[in-house]
Amino acid sequence: MTWSDYLPFWPFVVSPALWLALTLVIAVLVSETMVRYLRLPRIVGYIGIGLLLGPGGLSLIPHVPAAEWRLVVDLALGILLFELGSRVNLRWLKANPWIAGTSLLEALATFAAVFSLLTWFDVPGVAAAVTATITIATSPAIIVRMVTESRAQGQVTDRLLLMTALNCIYAVTFHKLAVAGMHGETGAGFIHTVLPPLYLLGGSALLAWLFGITFERIHHHLGQHEETFSFVLFGMIAFATIMAATLKLSPVLVLLAAGLITRFRRRRAPTFPPHFGSAGAVLVVLMFIANGLAADLAGLRDSFLLVLLVITVRGIAKILAVLALANYSGIGVRQALALGVGLMPMSSVALLLTLDTGTFFPGFASGLGLMLMSCIVILELAGPFLVQGALHKAGETPEVKRT
Repeated sequence: MTWSDYLPFWPFVVSPALWLALTLVIAVLVSETMVRYLRLPRIVGYIGIGLLLGPGGLSLIPHVPAAEWRLVVDLALGILLFELGSRVNLRWLKANPWIAGTSLLEALATFAAVFSLLTWFDVPGVAAAVTATITIATSPAIIVRMVTESRAQGQVTDRLLLMTALNCIYAVTFHKLAVAGMHGETGAGFIHTVLPPLYLLGGSALLAWLFGITFERIHHHLGQHEETFSFVLFGMIAFATIMAATLKLSPVLVLLAAGLITRFRRRRAPTFPPHFGSAGAVLVVLMFIANGLAADLAGLRDSFLLVLLVITVRGIAKILAVLALANYSGIGVRQALALGVGLMPMSSVALLLTLDTGTFFPGFASGLGLMLMSCIVILELAGPFLVQGALHKAGETPEVKRT
């Protein structure tokens, strides 16, 4: 027997999971202190601690490779996307088509504004298009979490949830088409340019439909046992997320579409515990922490002006588009302003699209990708405040309704 048989090696080789667990404890304690004494959103503490302790801040926690935390983010995002989809009633679009028009105008205005800005900075057209499609996305993670945490209800809240869901669909769909164009510029054949987005969109829709059908069958038998059903649903979401990644489909589209299909097939919104119980809630917190740990602000140093301009024109485009059709869709100016501001956060969906693009195009990762990462970090930190303020100004949070 030698010393190495029962003593640890020096220097210690620590699993990245240990750092994530340590950050989880610190982030939860700090966030609860912020809520208790400063009345700040918990999300800010989760993301902020990850950013502060990670490579983008004090570097007290070493860089964690994307492969180590990608599954956690995919699972947590899948939970939030399905939760978002199950709360959105697509029949509302038929009853009030102006809401659909507002959503589409807002997405197109965002794309056009960011695309025009980037081309003005001499960014090549296809790269500008890919970047602009990513900026369409509104963070489902921040929206769902803030609506749940603030217990908001009302016209603005319902429209915010609906338009967030549609923005994710627009962003992923248009992004895949733009990336196909980028592949075409690199000399890829026509079949390899057209087939990937068709496979991804068609396959994701099919898997979402199968998930929705299976969900209905299981809910029919276990609907009266909410705790057991939540466990089964959590496992189904994990299975669908991993299966989508294995088949190289879009977990974002699969889980969001599955939630929308589930809600569409039912007359009433299904009632689940927030994030489907404690296990889902822990994953959601870990996702925000991982986003903070993965934050890279190098783009802020290199492209400070462009970062600020992208954030500004993106926000203005969303607000003006909502205001333009506010009267036709049935809301006032104050509500429209609140809705436009609430659509501004970016988070995990934009982050994953940026990372996926950088995987195929290293030049994008070291250029526009870094600029986008800086935009995402800023809007991820500011997003909870923006949504909290928007819902408060719309008068749809309990403390406002009581006064």
